[in-house]
Amino acid sequence: MKEIRQRGGIFQAAAVFTLGAAAGSLLSLLYAPASGQVTRRRLALKARQAQRALQRRLGQTQRVLIAKAGEVRDAATEWVAEHVPHGNGRHPLRRREVHHA
Repeated sequence: MKEIRQRGGIFQAAAVFTLGAAAGSLLSLLYAPASGQVTRRRLALKARQAQRALQRRLGQTQRVLIAKAGEVRDAATEWVAEHVPHGNGRHPLRRREVHHA
């Protein structure tokens, strides 16, 4: 760190970094397994596959959550019907139908 603080050290470090980045970019282009167009197509295909898999998984999770919510609602309604007195003249809790899009 002390060496970089010397006169011109920051500029020298920036120049070395830039030279290294340029060399790395050049080597990656020379050793790339496919052209840029092919690589972009492959990446787009992988992105679409990942999106479809994510949508399927999200749909499965949504269906499971809807089923679990129904079970919890039924259990809560049953518990309330058993534990809450209805002698106040009101109707007991009614089960509302839930419509899902």
